[in-house]
Amino acid sequence: MKNNNVGWFEIGTDHPQETMDFYAKMFGWKFQEYTDMENEYYNIIEPGNEYFTGGILGTAGKTSEYSTFYTLVSNVDEAIKSAKDNGAKVIWGPVTDKTGLTFARLNDSTGHQFGVFSAGQ
Repeated sequence: MKNNNVGWFEIGTDHPQETMDFYAKMFGWKFQEYTDMENEYYNIIEPGNEYFTGGILGTAGKTSEYSTFYTLVSNVDEAIKSAKDNGAKVIWGPVTDKTGLTFARLNDSTGHQFGVFSAGQ
């Protein structure tokens, strides 16, 4: 992964099993449950990849369903400042998970959702 490139995507759904079934049939994606989170989460392995490239979050009705992408950045706080300077709004974050990844989700200046993340700041 390189900075400023899309490095992850995520689908938030109230129906994770149905969503996984759809994408498994549609694109041949495989899934591995990630148990180190408070919410139901499944990592996505696309055909031909040995590493995870995305995830499915079971939202359990706690948030609106969504799909979004995350761009790898060197510093999430700096990326948030730059985004806000350019008209973006923070949806949530930044937060750091148990593995040291820091994430934030934003709306761009026209309301489209995107995320940024870094591997240890």
